[in-house]
Amino acid sequence: MHGPHLGGVPLAIERPDTASLVRQRLMANADDVDALFVLAALRAQEGYLEEGLTILDHVLRIDPRYPGAWRFKAKLHGMQGEAAAEQSARRRAEEMER
Repeated sequence: MHGPHLGGVPLAIERPDTASLVRQRLMANADDVDALFVLAALRAQEGYLEEGLTILDHVLRIDPRYPGAWRFKAKLHGMQGEAAAEQSARRRAEEMER
């Protein structure tokens, strides 16, 4: 049997949700690029593409070579129908991956 039990009944352990963990990390360090990247993904997943892009821009100002950020930025621009911005971000991704 795995995990804690109470009288033979498994106890559910509450895990903090991703958004809570991101908030905690950003309170400790507002420039935590990993937390910011996850926040951008969360906002995009919730339908706030423009906010996701703004957060990604902040990530890329801190670390222009952050893994996956340019590709994700290209994808978000594509989702918004911004072909030129999508191509520009895709080119940057290719440059960074060389």
